[in-house]
Amino acid sequence: MFGDKMVTPAIPERIFALCKIVEKNPISSADLKEKMEPDYLENGSVYFNDYRKAAEELGLIAISDDLVSLAVNPKVIKTITSMRIYINATLEKYNTGQFYQVTNAYFEKGSDIFKEDKNIANLSPLFSEMTGMPVDAMAMRAWRFWASFLGFGYLQDMFIIPNANVFLSDVIVSSELEKKRLYSVTEFVNAITPMANIVISDISSKKFSYGVSNGLRALQDAGRIKMEHIHDQEDMWTLYPLRAYSNDATITHITIL
Repeated sequence: MFGDKMVTPAIPERIFALCKIVEKNPISSADLKEKMEPDYLENGSVYFNDYRKAAEELGLIAISDDLVSLAVNPKVIKTITSMRIYINATLEKYNTGQFYQVTNAYFEKGSDIFKEDKNIANLSPLFSEMTGMPVDAMAMRAWRFWASFLGFGYLQDMFIIPNANVFLSDVIVSSELEKKRLYSVTEFVNAITPMANIVISDISSKKFSYGVSNGLRALQDAGRIKMEHIHDQEDMWTLYPLRAYSNDATITHITIL
């Protein structure tokens, strides 16, 4: 799902449910499959291998001698939110995979994404071209589930509206940034990298993309951060211009609240 090709059965809820089952004690793959997909349902499901592989890929579970066990501190899977924070902090490990590459291309596309088809599945040729790897409609449907869950945008029917506020909030939690401390924007960005490289790939430009700008503004509106432009400062970054936010085109400092 993250290391290679994206698949639709490996949705976050299934991976979380699997982890909760193995949280207490190791369990055989056969028994785990029976708990996840009981035979009596007779639904002919063949999903298990896909989401079990994704959980293993993410380092959430380990498999030894056909026994599946939890591979992380139970705090990581205390809630589905804590699992999301863990995953967002580890995405850089999968920077050659489809999910990472498509997400990076999606943010590079910026507001121009609104000029494209509003059914994300129909954008597979676009992202195949942008990433240089084969991306089919099924992969894009899988991407839609995870992009929404991990906080890269808001799901609207079959479309994702770029807004990285949930993802950025998670990597701030996972960083060593201190609350109530004034950081230059470069200090802030350095503190959340490489975790945030998936959406901030060109630090030298000192420009935040449309989706990242939306995320930062949403965090400020929610009272999570404060962005400032302090005069006579050389470390100046540019946000994507929006009419409703005409006073924050450039910022020099960010405070975590």
